[in-house]
Amino acid sequence: MKLIALDLDGTLLNNKSIISNANADAIRYAQNKGVEVTISTGRPHFDVCSICEKANISTHIIGNNGASIHFKDKKKLYSIGIDKKDAKEILHWLTDKNFYYEVSTNKAIYTPFNGKDMLKIEADKVISSNPNSVNIEEIYESCEKQFIQAGFVFVDSYKEILNTDDDFYNILAFSFDEKKRKLGMNYFKNLDKFSVFSSGNHNFEIVNKHTSKGASLERLASNLSISLEETMAFGDNYNDVSMFEMVKYSVAMGNADENIKSICKLVADTNYNNGVAKMIYKFIS
Repeated sequence: MKLIALDLDGTLLNNKSIISNANADAIRYAQNKGVEVTISTGRPHFDVCSICEKANISTHIIGNNGASIHFKDKKKLYSIGIDKKDAKEILHWLTDKNFYYEVSTNKAIYTPFNGKDMLKIEADKVISSNPNSVNIEEIYESCEKQFIQAGFVFVDSYKEILNTDDDFYNILAFSFDEKKRKLGMNYFKNLDKFSVFSSGNHNFEIVNKHTSKGASLERLASNLSISLEETMAFGDNYNDVSMFEMVKYSVAMGNADENIKSICKLVADTNYNNGVAKMIYKFIS
């Protein structure tokens, strides 16, 4: 094993959205054994840096679902964004359909100033309509988790975002309304201009058509002169599939969807039981 790629949410992060001491120790252990480690996430680079600093670890970072790659010294290897004209089209449609959205760039995460209220209103509506068939605690936790990342900038209009000179890496749309969410996901998939996928129960994400975690992991491995036959990837959701298809050792977390587990060669313990650490120690001794 020469390279390990780790998704963050639902994988390396526990249910409190932090890297546990056990997982941080395992990463340092692997690095001390000569193994390269990269985090591969939908989160932007600056947010991942903040998380890693709190855990006292340093890794390579594939951010924004593959739209950016940085070495562990923070030097950028690669980035690919969404054209501003396309970003305008996406944001106009999402705004018109009353979607909560986040625009991740090289500098910030932009979101509507009334984003929290939008999610709370929609959550209350879904719960009141289906009080016996929805997980109320999970819904409200999902609302809170959307705003724990570093780098949020609140805007009155998406036009403010378009007036910046930022590089547009990733646009996330979020809704508790399953029908509405599927409508949005299918709309952008059918345009055949973007890569569209889900990274959580209530969202879908839009990136450049040529962007994926798998493609960026392949690029990073090549720059490190490491074969994908000597690479392991951990994840729990559909934005991790492109990595699983690339590497020899694909690892689904115990808390992953059953469909994700079925396409992986290995299944680790859950993210809240230090599944990453346990698997690292199992393979690197």
